[in-house]
Amino acid sequence: MPFIRLENEKLISESNSILINYVKNFGALVEKNNNQDHFEISQNSTELELTNFIAENSGNWNIAVNRKSDNIYSNEHWLYTESDFTDYKKLNFGIEECLISFSLQEVYFEYCGNNVKANSELNLKPLWIDKRYCSNERTHSFYYDSEYKALKFNHSDNNFERIAFIK
Repeated sequence: MPFIRLENEKLISESNSILINYVKNFGALVEKNNNQDHFEISQNSTELELTNFIAENSGNWNIAVNRKSDNIYSNEHWLYTESDFTDYKKLNFGIEECLISFSLQEVYFEYCGNNVKANSELNLKPLWIDKRYCSNERTHSFYYDSEYKALKFNHSDNNFERIAFIK
C-alpha cells in the first residue's frame, strides 16, 4: 500500500511526521500477511479523531494515532476487560517505540524458519529490550547476531524458539 495510493492522505496529519516517514520509507514495504499483524491506514469513527495504522492479524484490535498529535491509542484491552471494541485507550509511550517494535516483530515473523532453533554458535546481543507495542506492558525484546544476521524474539507471554535469518 504505497503512500501515494492511500485513498485519503488527510487521514495522516502532517504533524505526524514520524508516521508519514514510516509509511513512505518502510511501512508500505511490509507485506500484508494473514498470519501477521499488518500496517494498514484506515478511518476510525471515534470522536477522538483517530486513524488506525496497525491491525492485528485476526482483526481483534487496532493501534491508532490522533490526527492532531503524536498520541497513540489501542483497543487491544477489550479482549481481556469488559470494555467495548470501539473503546480506545491512550498508550503512554511514543509512536517511535510502537513502530520499531512492530517492524522488528514483522521482520522476525517474515524470516523465521520453521525448524531453525538457536544454537551455540550464535552470539545474540540485546537489540531492543523490554519495549512496548500495542499495550502499556513491556512485552517485546529482540536479540541480534550481526555475523549470522540472526534475530531472536522474546515476548513476555511467549518465548519463540525459532530464529529469523535476515536475507
